[in-house]
Amino acid sequence: MTQNNKPTPKDHGVSLEEVRRILPDVRPETLAQLYSIIRVYKCPSGTQLITEGDLTASLFYIRDGHVVVYREAHDGLEERQLADLNGGLVLGEISLLDGKPRSASAKVVEETELIEFNPQDILNLPKGHELLADLRGSLAAAVTSRMRDQNDKYIAAMEREMIAIRERQQFGQFFLYTMAVMAIGMIANDILSKHILKVNIYTQTFAWQYLLIILVPSFFVIRKMKIPFSELGFTRKGFRKSLWEGLAFSVLAMAIVFALAWAMEKLGIKETNPAPFLLGPTFSYFFHSLLQEMIARGFLQTSFQRFLDDKGGMRSVVLASVLFGVFHLHFGVMAVVMTAISGILFGMLYLRHRNLVGPTLVHFFAGGAAFWSGLL
Repeated sequence: MTQNNKPTPKDHGVSLEEVRRILPDVRPETLAQLYSIIRVYKCPSGTQLITEGDLTASLFYIRDGHVVVYREAHDGLEERQLADLNGGLVLGEISLLDGKPRSASAKVVEETELIEFNPQDILNLPKGHELLADLRGSLAAAVTSRMRDQNDKYIAAMEREMIAIRERQQFGQFFLYTMAVMAIGMIANDILSKHILKVNIYTQTFAWQYLLIILVPSFFVIRKMKIPFSELGFTRKGFRKSLWEGLAFSVLAMAIVFALAWAMEKLGIKETNPAPFLLGPTFSYFFHSLLQEMIARGFLQTSFQRFLDDKGGMRSVVLASVLFGVFHLHFGVMAVVMTAISGILFGMLYLRHRNLVGPTLVHFFAGGAAFWSGLL
């Protein structure tokens, strides 16, 4: 044993029964012999218990305390912790089994009480080689079990790394998508609608054409990222709660919109021109609202929350709402602001249940009320 602070041997104080619990698979006659050569130490914090590359082969049992196992820095690699061991665990068994140099270092990080089984002491006993062989045989099963656990942890770590790589690839696709859609919006606004085709951007025809232009790359990326429709809000989970909350907020939103339109007309701020309620355009606007919510909430907001690891979700709500508001720049700055503000409300509702039915209803009824009251 090498150490920075030399451990102090204690009076034995260890019962044979305790050693039997430490080495349950050792034969009783071997156990009695091993019991006679154990050493008990009280190691202060900082004790270097094992040093990587040493030819020592002692087996240690931690009665109480805390020991870390680590690989030392070498060949440009930083020091790396391998295990965090507390009372009731053993260490050093690999070198005892194969007789090779220590593969890692171990240091005491808080005062620790240890039991040491030194193979040289065992060999000095009568029939020492047989006793050591029996000890090694009993440890082999324990080592195999630990190696299986380490293998499972390694596989789990590899799977997490593969998921992380896939997430980074998907983020790249998502980033390119957002940039492409913003570019499409600018082109549709500044070139097509104003300079080439001179389309009236306030018609329902243009609204659907513009939405379809955005939907094409959206569906392409959704398919490329293999996002199931359930993750876009098309799910039965949370449907009932989202439905009732959506209806309640829809009634409130319509009341506010109609009251605002009435007040603005009475105060002479805006002369209202209510749009007639027509079944065809109304149904069209409902599906238009659904598809907008799928992109803004189901796709953008959900993607932001995943890639940013946004556990609370509010950063993703704001980001998705502002980004979707920018898609409405062709209607003017006020349209961007209103879309972003209303989007935050829709996003908060979506955040509660991960279902599109609630945000879609509020979007549809609030927007419909704006048309039917003449506010828009």
